[in-house]
Amino acid sequence: MKAGLLLCCGLVMLSTSACTVAPLYGKSRVDALSTGVPGTELADMRGRISVSQANNRTTQIVRNALLFNLNGGKKPEAPVYEIRNSVTGLETVVSIQSGSGVPSASTYKMTVAYQVVRLADQTVIATGSRNATAPFDRSAQLFSSSRALLDAQRKAGELVAGQVELAVVSAIRKDLQK
Repeated sequence: MKAGLLLCCGLVMLSTSACTVAPLYGKSRVDALSTGVPGTELADMRGRISVSQANNRTTQIVRNALLFNLNGGKKPEAPVYEIRNSVTGLETVVSIQSGSGVPSASTYKMTVAYQVVRLADQTVIATGSRNATAPFDRSAQLFSSSRALLDAQRKAGELVAGQVELAVVSAIRKDLQK
C-alpha cells in the first residue's frame, strides 16, 4: 500500500516538474533587447501598454477595461506596446413572450479582434480574436430594458477584456523572452 502511494507521488512529481505556472505579472528577469529596455520584466510593462482609441461606446467599454487591467489605472507613459482592436457587439433575442411577441430575454455577444504591436519597430507580435456573451432580461418598461442592455454590454466588455488581457500578457512575455 505504501509502495503504491510512493510510486503515485513520484509519478505526480515527475509529471509536474516542468510546470510553467507562474504569477501573471511575476518578477522573473528576461532579456528584453527587442524592447530597447534592458533587464525588462513583465511586471515593468504595467503602465507601458497603450490601447488604440475608441470610436464608439462598445469599443470604449473594452478599451477602459484593458487600460485598467494592463496598466493598473495609470495613464500609459512611454508605451512599449500597443493593442489595436476592433470591437463588435450584437444582441440576440432568445425568448419572446407568448401572445404579445415582445422579447423577454436576450444575450449580448461582444467580439474583439486584436493585434499586439511592439512600437519600437511596429512589429505585430500577436493577433487574435476573443468573445464573451452576457444574458439579460427584457421587460415592458423601456428604461429597465435599456438599462439591462447597457449592463449586459458592460459585462460582456469586461469579460472579453479579461480574455484579451491574458492573451496580450502571454504574447508580451514571449516577446520579452526572445
